[in-house]
Amino acid sequence: MVENIEKDSSSLHPRKIVAQALLEADTFVIASHEGPEPDAIGSSLALGLALEKLGKKVFIYNKDGLESAKFLPGYEKLKTYLPDFIPDIFCVVDCAKLDRIGEEAKSLAVRTTIVNIDHHSKGENFGTFNYVEPDAPACGVLVYKVLKELEVKITPEIATNIYAAIAKDTMGFILPTVNSESLRIAAELVESGADLQAVMKTLKYATLRKYKLLSFFLSRIKLEDYISTSYLLLEDFEKSGAKDEDSDEFIDMIRGIDGVLVSIFVREKQPGVFKVSMRSQGDIDVAEIARKYGGGGHKNAAGFNFIVKNFPEIAKYQDKNKIVEEILKITKNEMLRYIKR
Repeated sequence: MVENIEKDSSSLHPRKIVAQALLEADTFVIASHEGPEPDAIGSSLALGLALEKLGKKVFIYNKDGLESAKFLPGYEKLKTYLPDFIPDIFCVVDCAKLDRIGEEAKSLAVRTTIVNIDHHSKGENFGTFNYVEPDAPACGVLVYKVLKELEVKITPEIATNIYAAIAKDTMGFILPTVNSESLRIAAELVESGADLQAVMKTLKYATLRKYKLLSFFLSRIKLEDYISTSYLLLEDFEKSGAKDEDSDEFIDMIRGIDGVLVSIFVREKQPGVFKVSMRSQGDIDVAEIARKYGGGGHKNAAGFNFIVKNFPEIAKYQDKNKIVEEILKITKNEMLRYIKR
């Protein structure tokens, strides 16, 4: 039984403990963070497909889903609603905090055994069993290692999902987080039959609504003090008919501007709630800034939610563009303090 596993055993690597827990359980829910990307979804699908090969009952959940992942094998198994059963194990992948899976999912997770597989720096070890490697370039790498521990055959379907996961979080294997191990894993995934066309379609997915939204983003780009910025408002999404996920890659466009050390992208999620995404070069740790405001992430890619108190009243007498500019100013000042250290 899962409850009989000694999670504090000094003789076992956390990965082995997690693998042992997965082997001994029969039913699973696998969840990833809200507002997901292919690392979260690919890791979830790969793990789910592998557990099904072992004869387990698996339910794969994400609060928001991800349209661009529709090309990945097993995508039809991904649900945006929770199951009507309590699993033996609630497995959370690619989440620094349990809150990131959503309140409804969290309320289910805490009623059973939690397995946490994650690669975020300073992530919370919220699981009953935790396998966390902050230096891993993607959660997909950790899922791959767990599957090797389970001695599950890496099928073409599993390989495709893991390859997409790693490729997304490394921007196609070009970020400094890439190491020889992740490249060897990628080679093994290709040898296992990974469908690179499906990966390409997932990572390069675009719609007309996305490009209409992009026009608003590009019109607001600014560059000052080695920091590039831009933002989007709810009205921009409404006018273009776009979804939140359509803007996921926009920040990567302004992080590549010549001379830029840090990029900031603010998007209005709902009235009074603004998501601040940050990217950096070299040793500038944006995750440290994100944690200060209740967020998190990685050294060079992090974010947080900025909540404007009394927003309905403030919005009556202050232009929303000015509110966003103030959020950008606050974030830029944090960045400049870090850059000037």
